[in-house]
Amino acid sequence: MTLRARARWAALVALAAAVLLPLAAARWARARWERGLAARDAAAAAGYLAIVTPMARSGGGYDLPQLLIRARALAGLPGLAAAFEIYDRTAPLVHATASPLPPAALERLRREVAVRWTGEAMLAPLLDRDGWAVVGAVAAQPQGGGWPMSPWSFAALLLFVVAGVQAVRAMGGTGEPWRQALGRYGAAAGLFGVAMFADVRLAGREATDHWLSDARLLMQEAVARVPETRAAPTGLGAIARGAEVVPGDSLGSGVVRRDVAGVVRAVVAVRLAPGRWVELRARPLEAGTAPWLAVLLGVAGLGPLGALLAGWSLATSPRQRDETLAAWGFLAPSALHLLAFTVAPLLFALYLSVHRFSPVEPARPLIGLAGLARALGSPLVWAALGRTLLYAGYVPVSMGLALAFALLLRGGSRGARLVRALFLLPAVSSVVAVALVWRWMYQPDVGIINHLFGQLLTRAGLGRVDWLGDPGVALIAVMIVSIWTQLGYQMAVFHAGLESIPRAYVDAARVDGANAWQRFRRVTLPLLRPVILFVLVTGMLGACQVFALVAVLTGGGPVGTTDVIVYRIYRTAWEQLQFGDASVLSLLLFVLLLAATRTQLRLLDRRVEYA
Repeated sequence: MTLRARARWAALVALAAAVLLPLAAARWARARWERGLAARDAAAAAGYLAIVTPMARSGGGYDLPQLLIRARALAGLPGLAAAFEIYDRTAPLVHATASPLPPAALERLRREVAVRWTGEAMLAPLLDRDGWAVVGAVAAQPQGGGWPMSPWSFAALLLFVVAGVQAVRAMGGTGEPWRQALGRYGAAAGLFGVAMFADVRLAGREATDHWLSDARLLMQEAVARVPETRAAPTGLGAIARGAEVVPGDSLGSGVVRRDVAGVVRAVVAVRLAPGRWVELRARPLEAGTAPWLAVLLGVAGLGPLGALLAGWSLATSPRQRDETLAAWGFLAPSALHLLAFTVAPLLFALYLSVHRFSPVEPARPLIGLAGLARALGSPLVWAALGRTLLYAGYVPVSMGLALAFALLLRGGSRGARLVRALFLLPAVSSVVAVALVWRWMYQPDVGIINHLFGQLLTRAGLGRVDWLGDPGVALIAVMIVSIWTQLGYQMAVFHAGLESIPRAYVDAARVDGANAWQRFRRVTLPLLRPVILFVLVTGMLGACQVFALVAVLTGGGPVGTTDVIVYRIYRTAWEQLQFGDASVLSLLLFVLLLAATRTQLRLLDRRVEYA
């Protein structure tokens, strides 16, 4: 088999996988919704029988003749979305000739008292009136919905297959026709994935509607058989477990979606008596289908990806293919690490930023850009950003000091190397340990700072300064610690930059009669521009993300004067438990840092070559 034939077969296999996998995923999702519907219907039927069936006069359990009548009436009730079988202990009541319930299954229900899947039906425990003893079971068999293919999905599938075949036929060519065919293939894959996602979402919506309709039907039937339940409709909640039962008005015969306190809910009205209504409210299943969009688009994209790789294998030489595969083999671990710990958290932060997300709130509604508008309108956020920019002002100071010390300690003597190593120690030490030491040094009574500079402060009329407790100097105190920790690192970088400057340039300037200042200003400083740019950009990025120093030294105080933006994000997430708002602030900081870095690069980045 030739290389072209193998490539085309590989592209066709990728096309088949891209067709079958979304269909299988949608079918699995539909089966999942149907099982969930059967489980809820089984629990609802068990709650209904507990309300309408009288208890036996002697012994535990229900009156058997009455339970038999109610069971057969329930199974024949029109409009239910599941087929039922009712068991009195292990004996079937609806279909007398059906197989009895296995004793082991009944014993398991008595131990777990939970709905379980038997392989064919959902089995829910039938409890007595007191809700203590399991006296039987209710089996609800899901009604298969067939192959998950709507008309629009079928049309998208045909378009996808046609585009895929055309791309495979054009494979191996070069220029515009191949790119156009591949572009149409990718667009068709996206359309097919979106269409299948619409089917999955529709299946979830239908399952929710069927369950609420069945619960309404059973509640109305229970009220008709036991009229005294109209006075206490909350007692009917056993029929619709997982839904809220609240007073309401007529909403028509269908299930509607309505915003309830900022959260979308599926709502259906239940008529208990003339002029008396209650509402059933539940979280719609389609509200949790957002991850399916990424899954279905990903598996549908296998087809265009396979065609792209197959076409690339035809358009490149064997040596280039081997080199590329080897390169990607070495890059794969790092690329996977980057995807797992950078791209995935970023996407999750994007998801959180458009939701009202909190671990203490079960509802997580979609709010769109409302969180961003709230953050931009908050004075606390703007104050935190301003303090962050003010704090970042220490970076030019530390850079100037680092460059000066790098020039002074430029020699290669043992003493210069020792001093540079001592300067570097704070940069490689634990930030928390450094902050704890400086917090002790800043103490107004026993701190070494006031002891060393006490006379100078007294002459200035300041006395003993509470460095971390005074709102006027707390941020300056944190900046001093940052200068001390970053000085050694920046000095090492400047020293490396100074050593990389060719000595011939400085010697030529000295021969021309330039003094030390002129040599520094005209030769050294311009050639250090890339190093200065690197130190400035990394220093600003680090300054805008400061957290540990603020958390240990001041905790954002006093009175919020050191509440920088990252500490504000931390408090929003872990003290207020508003992860959505914290994600908005994180993305806002990301955008600001990206814009600031790009601006610095445009203003200062000039290519320097050492000839």
